[in-house]
Formats: sequence, structure tokens, C-alpha cells
Amino acid sequence: MIRKLTYYLIILLFIITSCAKEEEKLPSYEQRVDDALTNLENELLVPENGWKLLYQPTPESGKYLVLLKFDEDGQVNIQSDLSSNNSEFYDQTVPYRVDNGLYLELVLETYGFFHFLFEQDQALFGAEFEFLFKEKNGDNLIFESKSDFGAKTQLVFEPASANDKNNFAREISENLEKYREYGPSIMNNFTPLQRLYLADKNISIYWAMDPLKRNISVDMAGVGNSIEEIIASNKSVGIFHNTGYSLSGDKIILNFPLSFDLNGESISISEIRLTDFSLTGPGFCTIDPVNTPKYDGQIDGIGSVSLFSTLYSSSGTGFEPDNVFTVNVFYVADSAGNSLSENGIIADKYPNAAAFAFLYGAELINPDIPKYSTGILGTENLYLRGFDSTVTVGNKVNVNLNNTFYFSDSLANFQDTLDITETTDEIFYGNEVYAFIYPIDGLTVYWVYNPCNNYEFLALP
Repeated sequence: MIRKLTYYLIILLFIITSCAKEEEKLPSYEQRVDDALTNLENELLVPENGWKLLYQPTPESGKYLVLLKFDEDGQVNIQSDLSSNNSEFYDQTVPYRVDNGLYLELVLETYGFFHFLFEQDQALFGAEFEFLFKEKNGDNLIFESKSDFGAKTQLVFEPASANDKNNFAREISENLEKYREYGPSIMNNFTPLQRLYLADKNISIYWAMDPLKRNISVDMAGVGNSIEEIIASNKSVGIFHNTGYSLSGDKIILNFPLSFDLNGESISISEIRLTDFSLTGPGFCTIDPVNTPKYDGQIDGIGSVSLFSTLYSSSGTGFEPDNVFTVNVFYVADSAGNSLSENGIIADKYPNAAAFAFLYGAELINPDIPKYSTGILGTENLYLRGFDSTVTVGNKVNVNLNNTFYFSDSLANFQDTLDITETTDEIFYGNEVYAFIYPIDGLTVYWVYNPCNNYEFLALP
């Protein structure tokens, strides 16, 4: 019995000693972390041509082609096809580090392509510059966004080939950016409006294309080469289709194809080849036209197409007669974004102005007030100048000012007539404005733009 007990004690002691030796052989937590960091750093250096990434910050946005080449000195060269900010993100080298938190992290330390996208929409766009390493899948490295609060963006780093840099669509990216220069820009960040004309089918498609976020929001399509022709044909269809897009060579590639039926035709668009860019498109101001962008190209199975700048938006078609529109006078701005009530003609002529008014054909209690008139509401008096009876065509209003006036001030004189004439002549120079919905939740507010002088004002019914 004593011998058996001694034997078991010896066996137990042997097991305990062996386990202790095994524990001594295991690396420490700190060593394991250091090894993991080193392994990831080494993995980043492996591909001869660096990594290719088709970066899509959100499911709604488009995709950007990005090439990344890491070096042993903690620098990464980032090349992209994003032409914003005067093309500064085409080729940048910034420091990076591999760090450890809850996961291994890849952090880009100074401002560049990813930081620029991160800060869009007041940092609500959904981009990031810190990535969590998840796994290696074959030759690919899988990362995940760190900053997304909802669904996480997955980033797939693929080994790049020597030819991948030839796929940058920088020329088309730069040309699409030029559409941003035409249209209102002061009151809000305006997404360029475009008209894609299918020449062989005489169909126009109206959409808003954001060349920074690379998404398209389709508005409508109609038969005709202008909104006037579409209204005359009475053949149109509302289309509420949103898609991101990517660029490759001379093509726009839609994430989600656009399909609709119109005039006996079934139209489906997944790619648009744009080949010939020029500033030969029609201007928006009749008395002083300035040529706008035009891109000619092809769509397989559809034929020749042209992409124009436009100011048509169905959101502004609700800016109609039988309304009185007013706004705080502060929200009337010149082309530089200066409020005319602080630095401009309203400040000069009407320093005590309270509101700006646009009377659009509404029946009024006082028959002396022109139903179609516009002007200034002071703290005590109203100064209005009439314009010819008109209607909104699409979202365009012709404001042909005339020489009828209304002054509530019993002491008004000839100078008051000169002041309201000069003020309205300046604001409505060119006699045509376009209306859009201004995005404010719970309110109907219109955003009115004059393409002849780039003045803008808000209007509340």
C-alpha cells in the first residue's frame, strides 16, 4: 500500500513538473502581441506591387480604386482616382503604424485620401482612416472599419498587379468634377444636376450625380431633348433609383443598373462609356449664356448619349402660383455668399429691412397690392414691384419685372421707386430663376437660384 501511494505521488509530481515546464515554454501575452504586430507589418510588405483596394465607405456610396505600397520605414504610398481638392489625392505618401487595441489596427497617421473622405458631411459620410485587421484569406488581407457605428465596412486588400495603375480613371473623374461649377452653391452643398440624353431614342434622363461620393439619384425620364419638349410630349416617368458608381478607364459603372419603361421602350443601363468632353453645353442664362459641360459617349444596346449639366429638378415643381413666399432678409445672398442685408444692395437701400417677399399670384385682401410682385418688408412698411403674370415651367420661373409698384408708406416718393427698381433689377437680373427644395425636415422651404448672377434666396410659403 505504501509502495502504491509512493508510486502515485511520483506520477503526480511528474505531471505537475511537466505542466510547469510547458507553461514556461509558452510566450508571454506581450510577446504574443509583439509577434502579431510584426507578422501583420511583414504581411503588408509582401506584395511586390503593393495592394489594390476597391474602397466603398458605405453601401450607398460608389467605389474608389486605391493602390497602397507599404515600406519598412513606416511610410505608405497611396494612389487613387479621386480628383477632388485639385487632385492632391492622386499620389501621396503618409506615415502609418500597426497598433494593438481590441484588435490589431492599421492607422494612417497624417492627412490624406482616407481622412478627406472621413471628414465629408461633418464626419458623417462613413469613411475611415483606422482599420481593424480581421484575417488573412488566401493572399488577401481583410480589414474592417473602426469608426462605423452601424454595419462595418469591410476592406479587402488584394495583391496589386503592375498593370492596376493603368485602370485609374483620372481624366473622367476630373471632367465629372467640372459639373460642380454650374448651379447654386451658397445656401447648401448642391449635388450637380445632369441630363443624360439618349439620342437614338430621344429620351432624356434627369439625375443628381455627386462626383465626390460617387452616387447617382435618378429623378425622372421623358421623351424629348429638353424639359419643355418633355412637357409638350406629355410622356415621362418618375424614377426613384439610387446607386453608387465606380470609374474604370472611360466608363461609369453603376453598382445597381438603372431600368425603366418609357414610350414603348425598355431601357436598362449598367455602364456608360464617356469619350469626348467639351464645354459646349447650353448655358442657363438667356441674356448672358455661358457654355456648360458636355460629355459624349455610348451605351451598349442603346446607342449615342450625351451628358449635359441642367437645372431641372422635380423637387422645385411645387414652387407654383397662388402662393406668397417670404423669408428673413438675411437669406438673400449674392454670388460670393454675402447676405445682401449685411453687405449689399438691401443693406444700402433698406437698412431696416425685415423680410424679402415674392408674391406669386395669390389672391390678396388688399386689391392695390400686385398679385405678382416682389420686394422688401420693412419694420413698418412694404415696398413691392410687380412682374408679369407667369407660371412655373418645370422648376423655372420667368420674372419679367414691370413698372407697377406698391408702397404702404404714405410718404413714399420717387426715390423709393428708384430704390425698389434698382434692388429688384439686381436680384432678378436676367429675369429667370430656378426653384429647388431646401432640405429641412418638417418644413417646405424652397431654394431659389438666379443663373445669370448666381444670387440665391430661400422662400417659405
